[in-house]
Amino acid sequence: MTVRYDSGMAGGFQFPITTPQRQFQVFEDFVGAYNIADAESVDITNATSGTVTIDTTTSSHGGCLLFDAGADTAAQGVQMQMDTGIVLDEASDLFFEARVRFATTAGTTLFTDEMFVGLAEEDNTVIASSKLSDIGLVGFTSCSADNATDDLAQPTAGFMSVVGSPAVSTTASGSADAVKVNTAANAGVGVDDYVRLGLVIRNGEMQAFVNGEKVGSKISTLPTSLRLKPTFVCQADGSTQGKFLLDYVLVTCSRSSTAL
Repeated sequence: MTVRYDSGMAGGFQFPITTPQRQFQVFEDFVGAYNIADAESVDITNATSGTVTIDTTTSSHGGCLLFDAGADTAAQGVQMQMDTGIVLDEASDLFFEARVRFATTAGTTLFTDEMFVGLAEEDNTVIASSKLSDIGLVGFTSCSADNATDDLAQPTAGFMSVVGSPAVSTTASGSADAVKVNTAANAGVGVDDYVRLGLVIRNGEMQAFVNGEKVGSKISTLPTSLRLKPTFVCQADGSTQGKFLLDYVLVTCSRSSTAL
């Protein structure tokens, strides 16, 4: 696969890094990888059922992970959190992008309302009891509620919202229906083809991008001491056995002037 950036989303970040004293990154495209297990540099957590395996279909070219909830029972499924994380400081910018597909066959969605794609502090139950955990996280989710007293900006069916937590910062105008996962043949985002979900955090503001196009922004109040890890959750919603493909994940962060 080829990683491509457009619409100014990546700003001044360089790929590959040419000035490591100013920037560092985590990048994984899973090409040549073998089936993922806890013995590797990831943590896999099952909610009764669920698997993360290398997808071997022709369209994946041996470089995709397949997340499978394993059942259609609500709140059952699987979470993967990478051991490697990035700690923000007060002067750093952050860029995140993941290329995903909420289907294994064109025109047939396996999207559920219990999914998360983004960055989160260490937690083996980012989604529990059909609610998003009240932890430090930024990303895209189809959950409509969290475990704090504040509900998320609720996405309608078939959409993902942009979230920046702690929970008090999750509600923001225009963030609820940021990503429409369309099931119409040859017209669907993230179903007939992969979709790139991107985030940029600068000066406390998080901007969200879908296929390089800005879809929303919100204020992020994440403490700078948190180690944010690439995190992916695929769970069933009581009617659909959720599945999605992950092609690659990239996280890059600038170093502050004190790190030069």
